[in-house]
Amino acid sequence: MEETKEKKELEQLTERELLVEIARQQRKDARNSRIAAVAAVVLALVFAALLLVAAPVVRQAGSTLVEAENVIVQAQESLENVDELTRNLNGMVTENTDAVNKALSQIGQVDIESLNRSIQELSDILTPLARLFNR
Repeated sequence: MEETKEKKELEQLTERELLVEIARQQRKDARNSRIAAVAAVVLALVFAALLLVAAPVVRQAGSTLVEAENVIVQAQESLENVDELTRNLNGMVTENTDAVNKALSQIGQVDIESLNRSIQELSDILTPLARLFNR
């Protein structure tokens, strides 16, 4: 509705008034074009500044990610070494447990009374020999 009203008003204008209206509209369009161009330049400058600021941050983030990956790989290798060490330790404990049990079994089989008697008999035999050599 607004458009038809404006169209009727333009049809009633004289040539001079139409030329003035066209010139006014062209100035308005030129002004809007300049504003758009300035906005585009400002936007491009802001984008360029962001790129300049972000580039070192992105580079640093990339190197940080590489370092983090290296640390993770080292941690995984360490965990594998710990697993192997644990397996070796378990094997050693099992082997030594068997040996200790065997030794304890053999100690348990020793007849202490016979051992004490043998020591006493050895002492009885060595005492006269010690006197013989003055010791």
